[in-house]
Formats: sequence, structure tokens, C-alpha cells
Amino acid sequence: MSLWLDESPPEPRPALDHDASADVVVIGAGVAGVATAYWLARAGARPLVLEARTIAEAASGRNAGFLLAGVAENFLVASRRYGEPNALRIWRFTRRNQELVRELVARHRIDCDLRWHGSAQIAGDDEEWAEMRASVERLTSEGVRARIVPEERTAIYEDDGELHPVRYVRGLARAAEAAGATFHERTCVTAMDAGAVRTGRARVSTSAVVVCVNAYASHLLPLRIRPVRGQMLATAPLRRRVFARPAYAHRGYRYWRQREDGRILVGGWRDLAVDVEVGEEERTTEPIQSALETFLRGHAPDAAVTHRWAGIMGFSHDALPYAGRHGLAFATAASALVADLVRGGSPAEADLFAPDRP
Repeated sequence: MSLWLDESPPEPRPALDHDASADVVVIGAGVAGVATAYWLARAGARPLVLEARTIAEAASGRNAGFLLAGVAENFLVASRRYGEPNALRIWRFTRRNQELVRELVARHRIDCDLRWHGSAQIAGDDEEWAEMRASVERLTSEGVRARIVPEERTAIYEDDGELHPVRYVRGLARAAEAAGATFHERTCVTAMDAGAVRTGRARVSTSAVVVCVNAYASHLLPLRIRPVRGQMLATAPLRRRVFARPAYAHRGYRYWRQREDGRILVGGWRDLAVDVEVGEEERTTEPIQSALETFLRGHAPDAAVTHRWAGIMGFSHDALPYAGRHGLAFATAASALVADLVRGGSPAEADLFAPDRP
């Protein structure tokens, strides 16, 4: 079990055991599904959320709790991949996501250990270091608060944050319920057809369905989603500060942070076994866990490991979310975009995340 889930007492919702109807059905109660339900309910709809497990139990409860701007790669690489105008739009969109999280946590008094200590991007080789320097130069010209630390081959992004992902998602679920959303856990959707979704025990009639199941989307929709396993470990609290802020290295493949209570979390290292760390099996493996622990011992040799876990992430063909009238949404801002689409809107960023993009 992840540290986040272990620290968060269950808040059970009943399984759906009878036929029903809803304005909108949201499939999945991770951060994407919960945020989508929240925005829909705030707009006056009555969304029904169906979750196969419990709220935030899958990928949303197994990540590192980073709240970063941009994509995993540095801005220069993102510009090459998406074109600089779109890379800037993506950066601004993710900054908006950070501000939305800040606003929602304050509005609903969500106790999720939200902190804004910035983040550290660390170069894994000379090529990445050159890209990072160029990225900071370009982004600072756009007003981004970033700086280079040459002696550490590091870029610091001052406005990034961190939080407790399970407490955030479950707190937002309570806010969504207060606005009119309904959640059913232990309710697995098995099929979708015209005007309805089906579970093992019920049929729900609806005029709209939003699929927010991340790595498992291809079970329900013909999307190009690749399930990939991410692994982590966590330690008992340390009395000394080892890491000042969340950090990620080797093009985002390796990451770590230290919480306010002194616990250290280390994750990633998937680049050591990219062909093995695929599929939907949530299990830890000795090679990756050994690599995580080797890094840990290099910085905190006396730290006691208390938790080890794995989670499954869904990667699209271009590493951006699918958010459209027939697509997958994730994160707070993308979910607001999807909720707008469901209501018939045409948000400005929709073309970036359309499921039928090239």
C-alpha cells in the first residue's frame, strides 16, 4: 500500500446495486474524475461517479504528489515536440492548474499539506544540462520565476508545489458531493452503449459519459493509451532535512522529495527497464526497488524504508492528456475543460488535448 493511502482512513461510499439515471456519468474517481464531477456539479449538473475501487485508490493515490508546471521534459524539448507556441500554451495551462488547486484547497479548506517550495530539475547528462539552461532563459523571458544553479547542474522553478494526493482528491470529492455529485465505489463499468453505461449489477441511463480511468481507458474507448508502471518507496520520518524541495532528474524519469514530517519519498527509475515496466500489474520489482534504495542510501543511509508500492499510469501517444467530447481527462484544469465541453462549450485549449489530434 502507498504511504498516501496508508495515511488516509477510508471514507466508504456504497456500491451501485440498482438501475439509475444521471445528467452525466463520470467513470473513475481519481483526480480527473473527481475534479470533473466537481466542475459539473458547480455548474448545476447532477453527475454520478462510478469507481471500480475507492476514491483515489489507483494512480491518484500512488504518485509522488508533485504539482509542477509544464510536461515531464524540459521546455526546449517540449518546444521541439509540440512547437514553441503550443509548448507555451501547455506551460500556461499547467500554471493555471496549479492556481486552481491553490484556490480549491483554500475555498474548501482541504487539509492536503499543500506547500509551495518550488522544484529542482537536475540534469542527467551534458545534453540535458544545455537544454535546461536554454529552457530557463526562454521561460524567464516569459515571466516564469526560474533560475539556474550551475554548480549543481540544476534549474529551480520557484512556483511549483507539492501536496498529499489522496487527501486532496478525497477533499475535492466531499466538495463535489456538497455541490450535488454522487459517488459509488466498488462499481466497475463493464460496457457503454447509446445513452447508458452498464456495471455488473446496474444500468445507468445518461446523456453524457466522461471516461477518467487513465491507464485503463482502452478497456472502454479506442484510445492510444499505454499502461506504464511507476514504483516508489517511502521512509520513516527523519529529524534532519536532506532535500529542500521536490526534485526530478534524467528527463523526469527519477524523482524524490522530503515531506514536512521528514519522510523521504523516492520514485521512478523506470528508465532502467522501460520494456519491463509496462502493463497493468501493480507490483514492485527487485531491480527498480533496489535502484530506488541505492539512491536513498547515498543521501540518507540511516533512513528506514516503511512503504514500497507501484501504480499504473496511462501514457498517450504524445504524452499530453486526451480531453475531448470522446476522451480522457486528467488533473484539475483539464477536468474543468472537459466539464465545459460536456456543457457544450468550446474552451480555448481544447485543440491541444483533443483525442483525435495527430
